[in-house]
Amino acid sequence: MRKQATAIWTAWAALLFLRCAAWTEGRKPAGTFGLFVENDVFALSDGGYTNGVKLVWVSPGLGDGPGKGRVPRWLDAMSRTLTPSRTLDRRRFVSVAFGQSIFTPEDILRKDLIRNDRPYAGYSYAALGFHWAAQSSMESFELDIGIVGPRSFAGDIQKFLHRVFHWSYPEGWANQLRDELALGIAYDHKWKVRPAGKTGGGNWDLVTHAGGMVSNVFTGASGGIEFRLGRRLPDDFGTALIGPGGDSASLFEGTEPRLTGRGHFGFHVFVALEGHAVARDIFLDGNTFRRSHRVDKLPFTIDIAAGIALRHRRLKASLAYVYQTKRFKGQELKPLLGSLNIAVLF
Repeated sequence: MRKQATAIWTAWAALLFLRCAAWTEGRKPAGTFGLFVENDVFALSDGGYTNGVKLVWVSPGLGDGPGKGRVPRWLDAMSRTLTPSRTLDRRRFVSVAFGQSIFTPEDILRKDLIRNDRPYAGYSYAALGFHWAAQSSMESFELDIGIVGPRSFAGDIQKFLHRVFHWSYPEGWANQLRDELALGIAYDHKWKVRPAGKTGGGNWDLVTHAGGMVSNVFTGASGGIEFRLGRRLPDDFGTALIGPGGDSASLFEGTEPRLTGRGHFGFHVFVALEGHAVARDIFLDGNTFRRSHRVDKLPFTIDIAAGIALRHRRLKASLAYVYQTKRFKGQELKPLLGSLNIAVLF
């Protein structure tokens, strides 16, 4: 059944990619819409970080660029106010995102509290991002607000999907973390290296990033590197996993060749490595202000991703497999999940 679900997800993504490529041709840009989906169903497993979904809108360039008048004046003014002095000559854009993440222990058939495994937890959130991009670097600042606990409705959604696809039914959501308002700020800085004389469409590039977040949900720092090799690389800042600050910015394409709507087909493969230094993780440490189930988290973790990406007309899509090192002491399985990203320039 999980193999069938994986095939359904892949076929649906391919159909959506081709349909949107034709539908958006000739339209004036109102921004980029992106869908991030991360799920262990791609890896034929269930447990740990089991599902993440994020829907993102990224504006065109603000100021006198194609994004002029595309965002409310107060949001444009806020972007100008927050612009660091060293980035005054860079392109400005904003992003709005809504997402949800779901975490479960490995054995979802047990109803009792599994004390040596991570808690059940759900997180639903909204994010407002401000970004400043130059040819070879980008800075991002993001404000997050959300809720952890039953009112995230993550448990209800997982149980509904497992009924629909006849997967093993999760029995332990009565033990999930309590409701907690989530507030956070995040910062991310990306750098891009390309062959001399190449400003877009080159055969390879290297994207690095560093950043951090302060929140009652997650507090820590991260840094990573991605190598891309292929034909007509997009003029963006790499393929990002769901996370604070940088994922929305990765959808922005500096030179916007997709504005023509012409068939500039391109593809590339990529390999990425990312490290995390974790001071707090509510999904392992438990609720901030109330007693709840917790496990002993590991302070340093690594993600390794490899995949393929396509671009055609106003569409970009990528599919990757992500290997994660263990997140807490006593964790039996090392997580493996799939990541699907589809972006449409409307």
